[in-house]
Amino acid sequence: MSPTRILIAAAMLLAANAAGAEVRILPQDSGVEVRLRGISAVSDDVAWASGREGTVLRTVDGGKHWQVIKVPDADELDFRDVEGFDADTAVVLSIGPGEASRVYRTEDGGRSWQLALQNKDPRAFLDCMTFDDDQGWMMGDPVEGRFQIYGSNDAGRNWRLLPDGPKADQDEAAFAASGTCIAAGEGKLAVITGGSRARAHVANRSGAPWLATNAAGLSAAPSRGYFSATAFGSGARMLLVGGDYEHVEQAGIAALLEPEDSSGLRLVELPAPRAYRSGAGCNGGFCVVVGPAGVDSWNGKVWQALSDISYDAVDLSGNVGWASGDGGRIARIEVSE
Repeated sequence: MSPTRILIAAAMLLAANAAGAEVRILPQDSGVEVRLRGISAVSDDVAWASGREGTVLRTVDGGKHWQVIKVPDADELDFRDVEGFDADTAVVLSIGPGEASRVYRTEDGGRSWQLALQNKDPRAFLDCMTFDDDQGWMMGDPVEGRFQIYGSNDAGRNWRLLPDGPKADQDEAAFAASGTCIAAGEGKLAVITGGSRARAHVANRSGAPWLATNAAGLSAAPSRGYFSATAFGSGARMLLVGGDYEHVEQAGIAALLEPEDSSGLRLVELPAPRAYRSGAGCNGGFCVVVGPAGVDSWNGKVWQALSDISYDAVDLSGNVGWASGDGGRIARIEVSE
């Protein structure tokens, strides 16, 4: 029996956090065995997922059935990020050096795809993207000492490289673990990094000027840093999570980024989650975070362990969301208070 079907046969996971919210993690059958590192929750019924071997998935019935979609001529691509707009429209990003970094877009539920961007620079490597309605942003690893930031004003149909991306220290890099190394809050854009320095770079949504936070209290290593950022609560605040992907069971790191703090850009370190966390999704001030060593929730005050099952990515839309991971693993998440 496949790992996915073993999970389907298992009982649903149920936990209550310290604030009284109940979280249900309901395993579903994705129909694939590839690793799924991209997830996008559009509504209670609609979600998109993406992963290796050019794989894209879509559900329009809350996850009861997942449609397996293959993007043409993309069998060797690893789609680390997917952003769904509705049941018909989505944008996917593949990672890799040079021309392996691409962006595709569909407007007909995956029946056809348009190549919106193909990187031509052998030095470049795309990592992640985010959208707020039709406005989108994308981040790539440093080229000539600056992270590459792309912008789109038409829901991902067209992209332009913005001038003067944030300056990178030597060996500072972004992580494409779940396609969430860039996030948009109210009026602000943030990219998160690791390697030589684990920190956030923040700008106005136009992509300028860029300000950098102090580095997190984490010793430098190519495998360590912040891996996921997401809007938290109101205003421009964002939750950041991460750790060390080579030591996934060691305590992770977390911080609250407050770009609008009266004293200037502020990064407030939070209590550490119990392990490395690669993805985070929030509904207001309540968040679910995931990683290879399990699932936790954060209510703005305390962490609550929810599961020890491995997931790479998570996204919430209201009180419903999905998590995805290795072996085609996918689960619906329901939050109730």
